[in-house]
Amino acid sequence: MTQGQDSEINQESSQQLDLFRKGELANRERSTGVTIFRKFTDSIKANGGDADAIIDSITVETEELFGCSVRELYQATGGKKNDRSTLPEIVQRSYIANEALSSFELERMEGTIGGEDQQENNENIVGTVRDVSKKTRKWLPW
Repeated sequence: MTQGQDSEINQESSQQLDLFRKGELANRERSTGVTIFRKFTDSIKANGGDADAIIDSITVETEELFGCSVRELYQATGGKKNDRSTLPEIVQRSYIANEALSSFELERMEGTIGGEDQQENNENIVGTVRDVSKKTRKWLPW
């Protein structure tokens, strides 16, 4: 490693440590499936998404992650409708992982997603969630 590369690594490490000391990285709240889901929906709203964007995002993430509809997933696993805590643990973990990654991507894109109207804006958000979900799916054990 050259001295220039070493300096770049030290600078990156310093910047990362600065992030830990301030802002959201200083937050000490425990993350749960509920808090991750809330962050996911908040990041959709922050990009101008409405209730349809949230529903459609959940639909596409379920299709991409599990290859079925939300209804089919709950029926096949014996889950209670609208209660993720009744789904198998591996399913819950998969949703959590994907929604955390989707939130990070949507936060990164905040202010740039846009569209000509609400429908186009929602479609752009859902497209982002779909792209992240496809990538997440590659890491899942099925």
